[in-house]
Amino acid sequence: MTIGEKIKELRKERGLTQEVVASALAVSRQAVAKWESGRSVPSTDNLLKLSGMFGVPLEELVDAKQREMPALEEYARRKLEEERTRGEMRKRVFQKGKELAVTAAAYAAVYAVCQFLFYMAGVKNCVWHWMQAWHVLPVTCALTAAILLDRKITGVCLFLGTVAAIAVANVAGVSAMQRSPVGYNNGWVFYLATVYTIAAVGWLVERKAAGGRPGPRRGWRRAVSAASRVFVCLLVLGSTFLAVRHIQYGMGAEEGYTAGFAAGAADAQAGKPMDSNRSAGRFPAQYEFGTAAFKGYAVHWSSGYKSGYGASAD
Repeated sequence: MTIGEKIKELRKERGLTQEVVASALAVSRQAVAKWESGRSVPSTDNLLKLSGMFGVPLEELVDAKQREMPALEEYARRKLEEERTRGEMRKRVFQKGKELAVTAAAYAAVYAVCQFLFYMAGVKNCVWHWMQAWHVLPVTCALTAAILLDRKITGVCLFLGTVAAIAVANVAGVSAMQRSPVGYNNGWVFYLATVYTIAAVGWLVERKAAGGRPGPRRGWRRAVSAASRVFVCLLVLGSTFLAVRHIQYGMGAEEGYTAGFAAGAADAQAGKPMDSNRSAGRFPAQYEFGTAAFKGYAVHWSSGYKSGYGASAD
């Protein structure tokens, strides 16, 4: 069977006319008729298009005995593979671009809602000012986009963790401030703890779904993945260190304020003059000089002393 006979057979099997085939290939009907009658042979590009139109492999369409060029099949196969590769690349680029756009839009929506709640609506917040000062949302958005390249569940959980963390940080932070004698704000510590927990759960779920082995990565995806891991590790270690110091400072501040308040009240009741700068016996033994707890105790002892002295004097 010649190429022309094969084209005619496939065309009729699919109920197509010569006009339809010619229109799809951007050629004349007479050209299709010449192919089917054997008076001419389709070009390589037209063979590739016919193969795609009829949904058959190129090998089925081209009869080796009727080829005028021995290298036609190899050339056509290579061209077809290149076209498929380009098509798949375009699809991947479009999909990743779509994911990046959705990610940016989602974080922009979170920003707009927070701006409305915490500024226009006047909802009390314990974390939004810190997030703006340190550009937390843009950094998290960029990190989410990088993670989404090969870990969709982890990326989605990071976004959901960000949304949940804002709510948790404000509720828990306001509650902690109300209980603290110095109104100490731990909102950003609650924020980080919530984000890390939810993102870690997503990473574990995704790793388990993948059988404990990461998927193959090549080229720039491997570089982005490695950079993301290094950044995440440094971010977690650095923020954890700062959070621990913040908590220690807060504990020292609260204890220092309470001790100072008691000392001030005792001096006032004893009729002694107010002396918030006295240092004898002010620092408990467990607070080493230079630590965050020591600094918190030292700074807030004086304010506690003044408050206690004034409350008792009144």
